[in-house]
Amino acid sequence: MKKPVILTLIIFLIVLGGFRIIKGIKNNNDGRQTEARVPTVKVTQVMKGEVEDKISCVGNIVGQEMVTLMSKIPGKIDSFLVKEGDKIKKGDVLVLIDRDIEGMKYEKASIKSPIDGMVIKRFLDEGCQVEPSVNPMMRVPVIMVANIDTVKVLANVSEKYLGRLKEKTEAKIKVDAYPEEVFLGKIIRIAPLVDLATRTSEVEIKIPNKEHRLKPGMFARVNLMLEKKEDALVVPIKAVLNENNCKYVFIINGSIAHKKKVKTGIYQKDSVEIIEGLNEGEDVIIEGNYGLKDGANVLIETKENAQ
Repeated sequence: MKKPVILTLIIFLIVLGGFRIIKGIKNNNDGRQTEARVPTVKVTQVMKGEVEDKISCVGNIVGQEMVTLMSKIPGKIDSFLVKEGDKIKKGDVLVLIDRDIEGMKYEKASIKSPIDGMVIKRFLDEGCQVEPSVNPMMRVPVIMVANIDTVKVLANVSEKYLGRLKEKTEAKIKVDAYPEEVFLGKIIRIAPLVDLATRTSEVEIKIPNKEHRLKPGMFARVNLMLEKKEDALVVPIKAVLNENNCKYVFIINGSIAHKKKVKTGIYQKDSVEIIEGLNEGEDVIIEGNYGLKDGANVLIETKENAQ
């Protein structure tokens, strides 16, 4: 076959293929040859539930009363009459100090407890020398006592939250010793001073501790309840989308998805409060809502129970 004939045949085939492609595109565009895909979605109902607006901070546990005792006279520790963990009463003698000087004889001096509570630390051993000092930095502690029937958490809170905190604000506390347990307390003091370096103020949280499970020195993780609502409208957080700084969700009516603008309130880990735009019992899309158009036909794959 001569080359001009072959070339003519190739050109004919290319033109024919192009014609078929254009025809296919036209058919696709006018919808006569293809059928639009219906998106599959998951939905859940708008339900009422409890929401909490809270802030987190950390702090240290101290006794309700904690007193470090020192000797008022020079001498050496003759004996401890108590050991760590012993319960004591106000006025109990805890330590005897031998203040004898060569050539002179004195009665042993005593260190007494100023409070009811427990011995939580002995700093020295028997026979150690003690020497009072007018300089507080030079004083040597002998023994520490504390009342831990109630303990306190001392925590620092950012100044931006101070306007929303008040005395008796509820606190939930967790410690590493009991990782699955939550201890309840309340704020009893908010420091009037903001630290210039950290921009925080110290808050004092009181916690009942009759069983003495919480120990002074423990590290505490604290949630402070700024606001709690027990009958709020709640949806999963993944139901709410954001467009041009407006929040919206898709609700389901039959098999049609409708876009609805909403106003949100308190955000939690997996859910969010809806203040305006939805009613209890409405079905909202929680999966398949990204890229969805208002009025689109959808296929409901599953309907989850609201938590």
